[in-house]
Amino acid sequence: MSASVPLPPLRSLFEGDEVARDAYARLLPLEDQRELVIRILGQMLIQAPSTAGRGYVAGMINRCATEQQIVGLGEWYLNLFIKYFKKLRAPLAPSSCTSLEEIQPDSLVEALTSHAEAKRQALVRDNYRCVLSGVVDSSAVESLPWLRKEVIATKANVNVTRCCHIFSGYLGREGNDYLQRLDNAPNIYTIPYLFGDISENQLHGPRVHDLRNTLTLESGVKTCFDRLQIWLEPTGEAENQYVIARREDYNCRGLPKVVTFSSASPTLALPDPQYLALHAAFGPVIKLTDAAGFIARVLQEAEDTRVLSEDGSSGELLNHLLSGESPTVL
Repeated sequence: MSASVPLPPLRSLFEGDEVARDAYARLLPLEDQRELVIRILGQMLIQAPSTAGRGYVAGMINRCATEQQIVGLGEWYLNLFIKYFKKLRAPLAPSSCTSLEEIQPDSLVEALTSHAEAKRQALVRDNYRCVLSGVVDSSAVESLPWLRKEVIATKANVNVTRCCHIFSGYLGREGNDYLQRLDNAPNIYTIPYLFGDISENQLHGPRVHDLRNTLTLESGVKTCFDRLQIWLEPTGEAENQYVIARREDYNCRGLPKVVTFSSASPTLALPDPQYLALHAAFGPVIKLTDAAGFIARVLQEAEDTRVLSEDGSSGELLNHLLSGESPTVL
């Protein structure tokens, strides 16, 4: 049974923003025709983390000359989500990092250029712990005698942790050609940047490893975070304090309700609230449209099929994986 939630009526949504209201009004009559893709567009308007991001999505919708083009735009956004989740199925980077001998936090101020170095600095900043569960990193316990003594004394839980990129941890691994824009249209990565009102240059190439874009997370928690099963919403009560929101109540059930980030040194930057807001915006989009269920079916059938069936029955599913073309309106 679908968990998709119908789009709410326009009423007082986007008060004072006629561009967004006009765009949303164009979506509502189409919801019964193409439920999933239209709800994705509608929820992107509702969940946009900034006025500029909402304006960008609304502008894309309003540029569509026909209903068919609006549907095509929604399909394109769905395809971007599919590509993102497909990328998550690629082999994980090794959890090991550079040497964890005793390090002074204030000495870690050089620019980060690799995943391993980002993990090392994030571990030091986060006191060698998952910032959500508090579990201590197993490699650090084995390498640092003082930490091992502390873990034994406090009976703290120990497990594998990974360096989690809040946004597009794969971006730094792609070649320049992969980031080039399509004719008259942003590509798979520039869309989320503009949706979140984040400059493309902020996280381009090695900048993706900036400490502001990283979290130390227990391996299983990282999987939930990457898959948008959990996300972080500011409490509004204190800086760097977040409620852990979930797609389902059973996602990472053992985590605390609220976490507050702190750094081992003022030179080691905490995760950027703007990046976390972008991640948190996509979570409800996936949840309220039930896009996750559809995407899981697409990817599973693609894995099972490998190639097109002789009768072409898998063609539509595989096209979602392979097609990066933008709608003709763009």
